[in-house]
Amino acid sequence: MSKNIVLVHGYRGSPAGLAEIGEQLQKAGYQVFAPSVPPFGDSKPLRKYDNNSYADYIARYIKDNHIEKPVLVGHSMGSLVVAATAEKYPELLADELIFLAPISVKPPRPIAILNPLATALPRGIVDVTTTAFNMVPNGLKTTKKTMKLTREASKKFTTKGDVKSAGAFSIAHAISDYHLSKRLLFLAGAHDHLISRKSTEALAQKFNQSTPTTAVFIPGTGHLLNYEKPDETTAEILKFLEGDII
Repeated sequence: MSKNIVLVHGYRGSPAGLAEIGEQLQKAGYQVFAPSVPPFGDSKPLRKYDNNSYADYIARYIKDNHIEKPVLVGHSMGSLVVAATAEKYPELLADELIFLAPISVKPPRPIAILNPLATALPRGIVDVTTTAFNMVPNGLKTTKKTMKLTREASKKFTTKGDVKSAGAFSIAHAISDYHLSKRLLFLAGAHDHLISRKSTEALAQKFNQSTPTTAVFIPGTGHLLNYEKPDETTAEILKFLEGDII
């Protein structure tokens, strides 16, 4: 079993959004890596924002950092990046893939229409509205923490044009588009407003016909389960990796 994990954040995100999970995985004995995913954080822009470019980016990160057979864990748009990488470079990866708040189906049409506005509206408005939509209220402390992380992540990007291109990628694909041969965990919020539980259950059933696949739903969370309940999210990841989920 691989003891290396690469955490792949999502659209308008940053490694900080997965930091609590990363810290707990490290305490459990794993070596954790968390790159900035273009065009966000400290990353450099991609020439194109498509499956091949994202897969090449993660593969290069793995090779440059000499990471042996890591388990990839992708959140939201990061789940698409992970799927693209696993399809193109399966030999670089461990036998497990983990998808947090997976993009099980392409987002509904209203979301697809509104997505380009993320670069047109004031950043603060986008931060508040997307966070409110994507999370389940779990107390003032959690809400403040989530908003702080969202604001910090949304500050750093290459150009607005790159953000728009990454947004187009995030709504153009679903995990069902990819051919995956690893053992899969779909770990989602029980109350995800962006991607329904029914869609994720259907996706898991589809993949389970060809490769061992499990879907787990964390109560009281939405699309931002990594912010909302990082302890419970990490516990399910460890169950999967250490053989308690089959």
